[in-house]
Amino acid sequence: MPDQAARVLVTGFPIYVARRLVRELVAGGDQVVLLHRDKFTAEAEAFVAEVNEQEGLQGGEVRALLGDILELDLGLSGAEVRRLHDEIEEIHHLAAVQYLGISTEKMRRVNVEGLREVLELALGMRNLRRICHWSTAFVAGAREGVAMESELMVGQRFRNGYERSKAAAERLARSAMAKLPITVVRPAIIVGDSDTGEVQRFDGPYLLINAIVNAPVNTAVPLPGQGRLPLNVVPADYVVRAARSLTRHPDAVGGTYHLVDPAPLTAVQFYNAVADAAGRPRPTIFLPNNVARLLLSAPGLRGIVHQERTFLEWFDSALQFDDTEARRLLDGGDIQCPPVPSYVDVLVRYVREYTR
Repeated sequence: MPDQAARVLVTGFPIYVARRLVRELVAGGDQVVLLHRDKFTAEAEAFVAEVNEQEGLQGGEVRALLGDILELDLGLSGAEVRRLHDEIEEIHHLAAVQYLGISTEKMRRVNVEGLREVLELALGMRNLRRICHWSTAFVAGAREGVAMESELMVGQRFRNGYERSKAAAERLARSAMAKLPITVVRPAIIVGDSDTGEVQRFDGPYLLINAIVNAPVNTAVPLPGQGRLPLNVVPADYVVRAARSLTRHPDAVGGTYHLVDPAPLTAVQFYNAVADAAGRPRPTIFLPNNVARLLLSAPGLRGIVHQERTFLEWFDSALQFDDTEARRLLDGGDIQCPPVPSYVDVLVRYVREYTR
């Protein structure tokens, strides 16, 4: 389908996927308003200048806007609200808290009430064509089998406050679909850009990628579990391109879409590919998951490894994600999730370069 430039509001700065999305939007000719909190003002202004210089060749542009999703009208002045009401045609809401070191109440406030404030502001936007709510595939929680795109609350157990709060946010988004044109996207575990390897933080799957890449030449890094279950990772560039395309697709209004690898490698296959690309021995030792969790819960580590413990829970999940509808709407274009072997060397090269 032909693309059409839009005036877009993006929340979630400075997280990497929000940055990567802004680059994609501006490169496609979109006019972007990037909402940021006061503590990130200098960082946002530097990012805006860089993107406009590097990506703004097609007529796109980004400007920074100071605000806060937890405040009424996002903390904006009356004039700023009126301008957004007149201009904005599309919203990408990425702002969320995933770090499990904060209280579950604060996580709920950011992930649920923050979305509520964005939706309230959207009700006054005269030219609004779509809202893209960025959720996660892991709203499926701890269960087995296949999670369908149309499912949400099916009696699943949530493993942490992040999953629970994101499921509650999705429920809020679904209830707002009667009044607003909303599309929900659910990425799996996001890794770096498949073209450059760029990523913001070396957490989650990078805990083991980093260990393998920087291990002594003849040292095999142990893996948690047996590594036989699928590890669904998706590169950031695929996720942002797919989300942008679905947000512009007329048939995606009111839909929920998994942005996942349709043929994921098992965990051991993924880390074997990492080891091969890094020129390191493949993992041959498998650490029981309960032992790995116990080690990560040791005194002195609790404050820094919340995300790693979450990753171990996802690492040990037998759940698969159906993405039939996402692939159907993306069919016919060049937006497809690349297979891990096609970009794993790029991820390894980036990690090696930035951890020397």
